[in-house]
Amino acid sequence: MSETQSILTHGVTRKTTPENEIGYICEEIRRNGYAVVENVFSKDEMLSAKKTLYKIYDQQVLEIGGIEQLTKINDANIVRTPLVYDDFFVEMAANDTVLSIVRELLGRNVSLSSQVGIINSPNFKNYQEAWHRELQYQHFTSSSPLAIQSLVAIDEFTAENGGTFFLSGSHLFEEFPSDRFVRKTEIQLEAPSGSAILFDSMVYHRGAQNKTTCDRLAVNNLYTLPIIHQQIDIAKMLNGRFSDNTTHRQLFGYEWNPAQDIKDWRLQRIERASEK
Repeated sequence: MSETQSILTHGVTRKTTPENEIGYICEEIRRNGYAVVENVFSKDEMLSAKKTLYKIYDQQVLEIGGIEQLTKINDANIVRTPLVYDDFFVEMAANDTVLSIVRELLGRNVSLSSQVGIINSPNFKNYQEAWHRELQYQHFTSSSPLAIQSLVAIDEFTAENGGTFFLSGSHLFEEFPSDRFVRKTEIQLEAPSGSAILFDSMVYHRGAQNKTTCDRLAVNNLYTLPIIHQQIDIAKMLNGRFSDNTTHRQLFGYEWNPAQDIKDWRLQRIERASEK
């Protein structure tokens, strides 16, 4: 059927009518739990980001005292908060297209809860291959999303290199479905390099084994309502950087971090009131 041909209905009096492309993407996320947005980043940006992620990972391995230390806590092949090390990942987190979608779903007040680089290596067993929600151990639904993820495909996502699996609509149900249902309905997404897979953090998803001979890299940005605290204090790690930028100030947590005491809390509110 042609995309311009009207869909026939009978007895339908209410219908979703998005006004633009962002609206159509949000419709997919609300109903299926996920959507693939292509060409968010260029191939050259992804090649550069891949090299940088490896460098940051090597630095973090040294900082913690070796790969054995990371293995103890299931954190091998994970690059934590790369935006603190390289400004490209700052711009990745604040990408206009991604933030437009996130804010359409969550509202204007948004915080970056975490940013994680993922190195999916061949023959490496990762705990993320188990089904999970990003807001883990939660078995409830909400009328509006609480958190949205942007999984940036540094490398192309394919069936062979471990592209992410999803359970469509599982963000709408409290409990995890039966094994039979999972095997019958799971879907593995493929996405070109430079794409962003955006999804409701309550939709069940899992990684998959990389069966090729090359690593597949991705960066997972988790955006939440400010009522959910950050995994790592990004504002503290940035040490004042980007605090004078309205978007970045809010996104990286300067706006939402707990006040040190009562006086500090009041001074913050006075400062905000004077800016209006």
